[in-house]
Amino acid sequence: MPNFRMRRITAALSVAVTAGALAVWATPAQAAGTGVLTGHVTTNAGAPAADVMVQVLHAEDYTYVNHVYTDADGAYRIAGLDTESYLIGFSGTDVAEQYYHGKTDIFDADPVQVTSGQTRTIDERLVATGFLVGRIVDASGTPYSGVVDARDAEGWSAGWGSADELGNYRIPVPVGAYRVSFEPVEGSYQRQYVPGKIVAESATLFEVAEGAEVRADDTVLGVGIISGQLRNTDGTPAVGFSVAAEPFHGNEGSSFETTDRDGWFGLSSQLAGSYQVRFWNESRSQYFDGAVEWDDADAVTVTAGQVTYINESLLPTGSVRVRAVDAITGIAVSEFCVDIAGCTYNGQLIVSDLYEGTHELEVNPVGTHLPRTGKVTVRADRTTDLIVRLLPAAKVTTTVLDRATGQPLAGVCLVAYQPARAYGLDGDSGWCSNAAGKVTIIGLEAGNYRLFARPQNKAYGRQWVGANGGTGDERAAATVVTKAGKTVTAPTVLVDRAGSISGTVTDAATGAPIEYAGVGTLTVNPGCGCGEEQTDAAGRYRIDGLGPYKWPLFYGRYAYASQWTGGAASRYASAGTQVTAGGTATVDVGLTRGVAVRGKLVVPQGSPTGWTRISVLNTETGDYAGTADFEGDTYELRMLPGQEILFRYGTEVDGDYLSSDRAALSPATPGGPVRYSVTVPTDGLTVDVLVDRP
Repeated sequence: MPNFRMRRITAALSVAVTAGALAVWATPAQAAGTGVLTGHVTTNAGAPAADVMVQVLHAEDYTYVNHVYTDADGAYRIAGLDTESYLIGFSGTDVAEQYYHGKTDIFDADPVQVTSGQTRTIDERLVATGFLVGRIVDASGTPYSGVVDARDAEGWSAGWGSADELGNYRIPVPVGAYRVSFEPVEGSYQRQYVPGKIVAESATLFEVAEGAEVRADDTVLGVGIISGQLRNTDGTPAVGFSVAAEPFHGNEGSSFETTDRDGWFGLSSQLAGSYQVRFWNESRSQYFDGAVEWDDADAVTVTAGQVTYINESLLPTGSVRVRAVDAITGIAVSEFCVDIAGCTYNGQLIVSDLYEGTHELEVNPVGTHLPRTGKVTVRADRTTDLIVRLLPAAKVTTTVLDRATGQPLAGVCLVAYQPARAYGLDGDSGWCSNAAGKVTIIGLEAGNYRLFARPQNKAYGRQWVGANGGTGDERAAATVVTKAGKTVTAPTVLVDRAGSISGTVTDAATGAPIEYAGVGTLTVNPGCGCGEEQTDAAGRYRIDGLGPYKWPLFYGRYAYASQWTGGAASRYASAGTQVTAGGTATVDVGLTRGVAVRGKLVVPQGSPTGWTRISVLNTETGDYAGTADFEGDTYELRMLPGQEILFRYGTEVDGDYLSSDRAALSPATPGGPVRYSVTVPTDGLTVDVLVDRP
């Protein structure tokens, strides 16, 4: 299957169209607040920009709040705003759509915090802009009337316009390279790219310079029909299957139909070109002509004004009867789930409609055993048995008490971390104590663990569980040793009353407050969206619910080097801050740019074709120390020197997603061995990340 990249056009257009529609016929309801946004908009050359629409959107869901137009001096003022975080958009007849601060993508916009009763000044300089212009007509000369879209090389929308009654359009875009596209078939997801292409990668990439008008005319492609019949393996009609024609080896959308009671289908109004035709229902999927995988499909050619007939028979399938047993005792495991088929409570599960060949099925027991993947060869019209032997899981049990009263505490959630493998989790994740204070953690591998406790009641403080009470230092926590199939008892969790840490995060060089800096007791996977706290517009933060111990806190923000309390490069190197029950300790932090860690993503026989994420972890603590999201093959992070780090990556190469949790790195000297960790020197580091491509 192709990798369908998310398009920003959906959100960007809905925001722009919604705002524009409201501007015409509706008066937006004024918020109850008294916050004010004011500022000036200037051209890229620095002159006042008049008649620019300034939109205010809710930062949380991009919905419209209000708008005004700048005056002759480029000034604007928007009043009646609640205390909230907003996105500010700027657009106009000859203005490329952009968002504060200088961002052309709504998803990259910097949120602006507004406080009721206060005025926030936001000035914006418009990005350098050029124009895509042209005329679109059909083969008979009839003008096209609809939306015309400009997309960058990765498929992200950069601007759009509507063709007039003569088919003419004009789109302001930031300086760059773009493809022009439109949807000529009403009610269809089909997209045509200039000139006359249905796959983006085959279309012209138009270079647009500042102030230039680049012409991109096109003629709407003619349409044809794909029709045929789908049959079961026994020759009977295959009823109720979805059928879609997708541009051949492209990532574009498609229209689809459903086979009727005789297995017939007809895909009308298909733009002329080559397609792969897909057939699917809730349990199976295949492509014409008899292919299971997208890249093995045969091309089906559509010619304008003609019907292309194809017939397809469903590929033969078989079934697998999955059973799970204890790897040590051989006793059946009654409750488990299979990743593609659901769950069972009677010790076996039938997985149906599997194509002939080798399949891997992941079996996940319900806490009693560890998950495992089984491999099986499927034969047509047969049921093959697969017995998966599961290693028994370990359990940890303990009791949670109020340290002061000795009474049991409910709602205290525990997470078992392997040493130096602690990452922040969302909300109250973990196993939580009951009314008697009892809690059992299940599904653990045999090994060493440290327990982290997080009370749901914020009057109590979180802690690393020590032998005789809590601590803020992971290294001082008790080590719990588990064994396969056994239940071990951890030290009693003695919970103390909570205190807090608050302060301000600023730029160490300028003293300016840093908004949206992440602050927390643990680092988080950048992709999980579960950060602990963020600074506000004044750089302020507050972490509540901390036990009365010394706590090291993490501080990080894009384009700055992350650090721990006291300017330390790692959690273990930080002295921490003493918290007292019922009190608030103050810690102000200045973030620096640190040093640059940069290099290339080296892909054997290829290059990245989408976004790449590189994450860097401290080898001693296991904490995330930096993350870079980028297009192309070059990355850069800012880090504090002196720490040993390893790299993780996730990237798309020719439609395949490749990843590694411990990436190979370029040798220290030419011809030397690859490395898997490096230490950041005081003058920065250049190191390439080597992608393992099967």
